[in-house]
Amino acid sequence: MSEAVTRDRPDENRDVREPTPTERSRDGGDEPELSPAELLALLDAEYTQAILAAAGQRARSARAIAEEVGASRATVYRRLDSLQEAGLVETGMQYDADGHHRTVFEATLETLSIDVTGDGLSVTVTTSAPEDRSAAPVLDA
Repeated sequence: MSEAVTRDRPDENRDVREPTPTERSRDGGDEPELSPAELLALLDAEYTQAILAAAGQRARSARAIAEEVGASRATVYRRLDSLQEAGLVETGMQYDADGHHRTVFEATLETLSIDVTGDGLSVTVTTSAPEDRSAAPVLDA
């Protein structure tokens, strides 16, 4: 059975902190504006770290991730949606030779750095495109 995966986003490095008014008006991009507290709360939510670890191994379906981490599919989909909105997970489409397709998820988080500054916390997130980490991903059904 032949499979192919397409990806949605390029490489990116982001500093997740409260943007200044100048940065807000200049940026105006599609990336969400997460505060450090929101990002840390997401990463602290039950199953999030296990889901990131499972999605970091290779592109996988939500069903396969749910089975690996022992969480309900509803919980996994909620966490994957939040992780995707935060830019930490990418989606792709897996196509089977028989024409069936499914969405697969792969973590893009490379590093996370937290600095304590005079203004509070500064969180720097480095992400990469999934293809950069695996030349030929093995996909789960």
